[in-house]
Amino acid sequence: MNNTQKTLLILTLATITFFIVRKKPKKSLEVAFNGVEEKEPSERKKISEPTMSKKDAKANPTAAKAFKCLQAYIKAYNSGESQKNLDKLNAELSNEVGMVVYRRRQDNKLCVKDLNGKDIIVNND
Repeated sequence: MNNTQKTLLILTLATITFFIVRKKPKKSLEVAFNGVEEKEPSERKKISEPTMSKKDAKANPTAAKAFKCLQAYIKAYNSGESQKNLDKLNAELSNEVGMVVYRRRQDNKLCVKDLNGKDIIVNND
């Protein structure tokens, strides 16, 4: 083998190694689990904000807290926040209130659950 062939062989092996070892882009969990790509915030369907009477809020303070969490999440979603920022909001809600907003897979509704996994309220929109 002459020097030109050795150089081509080394470059070929280096290129193949580069494509094997390079960092691959991560898919979001939504794509991995549901096969659905996240839409751009401007393309997403708006979610109407739920309502809760003062009587119901006084009767069940846990549901009132969950309702405020749901309202905050929906406002952020409708204002065009990215999924990363919505996840940050969920982390803050988890730390401060002890509740998390998530989307149920079977009916695609927003739900609020406590940190024990018990559903508190479900948004019917």
